Amino acid sequence: MSSVVVLERRPAATIAARSARGTLTGAVIVAVVLGLTIASSAITYVSSFPTEASRRQLTRLTLSGGDLSVIMGPVAGIGTVGGYTFYKGYLFLTSIAAVWAVLVTTRSLRGQEDSGRWQLLLSGATSPASATASVLVGLAGSVLVVAVGVFGGTLLAGLDPAVGFTPWDSVVHSLSVGLVPAVFVGVAAVTSQLGRSRRVATGLALATFGVAFVLRMIGDTGPGARWVRWFTPLGWSEMVDPLSTNDLVPLVPAVVCTAGLFVGAVVLAGRRDVGHGVLGGRDTARAKDRGLGTSIGLAFRLERGVVLAWIVGAAASGLALGVVASMASGAAPEGMGDLLDRFGTEGTFARQYFGVVFLLVAAIVALVPASQLGAAADEELQGRLRLVMAGPTRRAAWLAGRLLIAASASLLVAVTAAVSLWFGAWTQGVHAAGLAATVGAGLNVVPIAIVALGVGAVTFAVWPRAASAVLYALVAWSLVADLLASLVDGAQWLDRLSLFHYLALAPAAAVHVSNDVVVLVVGLGLCACAVVLFGRRDLHLG
Repeated sequence: MSSVVVLERRPAATIAARSARGTLTGAVIVAVVLGLTIASSAITYVSSFPTEASRRQLTRLTLSGGDLSVIMGPVAGIGTVGGYTFYKGYLFLTSIAAVWAVLVTTRSLRGQEDSGRWQLLLSGATSPASATASVLVGLAGSVLVVAVGVFGGTLLAGLDPAVGFTPWDSVVHSLSVGLVPAVFVGVAAVTSQLGRSRRVATGLALATFGVAFVLRMIGDTGPGARWVRWFTPLGWSEMVDPLSTNDLVPLVPAVVCTAGLFVGAVVLAGRRDVGHGVLGGRDTARAKDRGLGTSIGLAFRLERGVVLAWIVGAAASGLALGVVASMASGAAPEGMGDLLDRFGTEGTFARQYFGVVFLLVAAIVALVPASQLGAAADEELQGRLRLVMAGPTRRAAWLAGRLLIAASASLLVAVTAAVSLWFGAWTQGVHAAGLAATVGAGLNVVPIAIVALGVGAVTFAVWPRAASAVLYALVAWSLVADLLASLVDGAQWLDRLSLFHYLALAPAAAVHVSNDVVVLVVGLGLCACAVVLFGRRDLHLG
């Protein structure tokens, strides 16, 4: 009763608080990942390249491999701690933050509308425009959490005298990275009003991110195209040049654009009918019943877009990392050899680079099942699974089908990333490993992903709402623990607490088939336990 009274008296504040709480966990995870990435990049740089000579060698190797700035962004300042830290995290940090912003925004706006919760909310003392504005306020709070994570990571790195970042450097760095998710919250808020479903809204927003990324690439092709960077939020972030020049002027269009998008979303929300989109759509369409005969067919039909997105993302990431391999075509710079040795890699600099890259690929592949488990949990908590279970479908068959799709998606993503990595390196004349060996290294990461899937599946069988969060936390912790164990003296014991402790960094390390078989059996055993547990519990409702 008291919550109803509060909502009637302060609906805007209540909706904003609910929006912030609903996205806080994801924001904290993104903030921690971004902060640790920044801190580890800066500290690794000063330990791997302690002298000016080693830094000049790194700059020479990087720039000799072609204009990497087209893909990676700000490469020119790689000879300094600040320039290297920003370059190292720019592509990863901005991309992760932008995609996260799009997903949480469309879920908080269009997703709530698709599920019918938005209509219940609007039956109270609020309007579509006011409710949308309140949700955006809550999302702005989550973006602030991400920016604080960037600030904390930069400040933490600055405590090392060899790094020397000042508090002002940390503030500007957090603003330069934080402006990207802020803008794309606005973009996704607008597309949530344009499309008539969350899928359409998310697709439009991610397409906008793709356009922004391409514009940034064009802007970095040469001095004559630098002006193009003023037309993309990724260009604004790059032009701030944090940790070096700290230019605040590019923040002006970022603030103006974000405010304009927020206002536009609120205005559009107030002018359209609930349940419809500004762009509308066809009221009739030809029936498409392919895949509706079985539960696994239906699951594949519903999730094929997400799987395709993972594959495309893996291809793009692998290609970019392969192109960057040109900087590893020579001898390892002073200090870099010892660093790579800590990961247990062997061979040439390029081969060791491939081995470390496959650690990142392993983390990406291990995260693929999270989206599938999240969709399965949503199907159960929203009550749609009850309709499926009312037919002849058995629970065990339904969950086994979901797990099969997740495992297959992990396999496809791993192979795609491996082939793209090899092709990108081949275009630069880098032959660290043959195609077969590179694909084999990709297959080598799949057993770890199956174990992650098994842990997430068992969590789903017991507590469906927490399945995705547990899987994200497990993979994030495993990656951080593995990096700390490899980079920090005295922290080697952390490696045994990581999933990736059982991963050989092929092709720069020997693969033990027996070890992969044991890991795979463990993962399949966890999946089997999950199927049994799921068949013995009641269905949950959100």
